[in-house]
Amino acid sequence: MKNDVLQLRVEPELTEMINLAVRQTGLTKSEILRQGLRRGVPAVVQALEGPPRKTLVSALLDMKGLEIPQRRHPMKRRL
Repeated sequence: MKNDVLQLRVEPELTEMINLAVRQTGLTKSEILRQGLRRGVPAVVQALEGPPRKTLVSALLDMKGLEIPQRRHPMKRRL
């Protein structure tokens, strides 16, 4: 098994939730996080998959008779 270390900043509320789960289940933090990712990642993907949301620019481009000048530089996408 390959060992990868992933350092993540975690909010205090989430840290407390993880510590509570460790106390209640007797599992280690790494086991809790692995199980949470296994169960949580598919739910996130399912919630976010599908056609991309329509942006204001794409809606304006669909309007007939409206001309929008092209950008000099490509837009940076934020996640």
